[in-house]
Amino acid sequence: MRQSALATAALLPLLLFGATACSGAPEGAALAPAAVPAVPVDDGVPGVGDDPSAERDGVTRAASKDAHVGDSVRVRGKEVGRHLQVVLAAYVDPAVSVEKNFAPAAGKRWVAASMSFVNVGGASYGALGRMWALDGAGQRHPVVPTGELTTGKPLVFDSLAVGERAEGWVVFEIPENARVVRLQYQDANMMANSGGGFWAV
Repeated sequence: MRQSALATAALLPLLLFGATACSGAPEGAALAPAAVPAVPVDDGVPGVGDDPSAERDGVTRAASKDAHVGDSVRVRGKEVGRHLQVVLAAYVDPAVSVEKNFAPAAGKRWVAASMSFVNVGGASYGALGRMWALDGAGQRHPVVPTGELTTGKPLVFDSLAVGERAEGWVVFEIPENARVVRLQYQDANMMANSGGGFWAV
């Protein structure tokens, strides 16, 4: 039912509403699993790995350049050694809720991105920032709460320990005739002028 989907969506983290943390999640929600370093950890020591424009394994891009589906972007925090590795794993248009009676408003449609966030810094990382879908007319569309999609569960997490990963779907509601050209991630903790993550879609 629409009510149950809205109740589930209300537990989404800062990525959706700007809260400092989430107090819990529905049973079976996509919480970050146990800390398993998936990529080399950056302890803040200067060196080759400190160059934000350096590519790792041919897929990591500088945060100021547009990436694509499957590419990872390094988001650099204000504090030394605070970094996230962010990947746009998949993109779907349109996105569909598992609740048959829950759909976008008239004249709108949903698009969704499967995102992966890994803390590759030397300290725990607090709540995430915000995301937008940018259309061909230059309009930005924020994340909206939809609950679980047919493609998977929403992104739900509190904070990330070093090496920990959080994965899930984020949804944007856009005009029916709009064409999304890129996605943007912007972190309140990121270093000034380091840009955010941009993905062309």
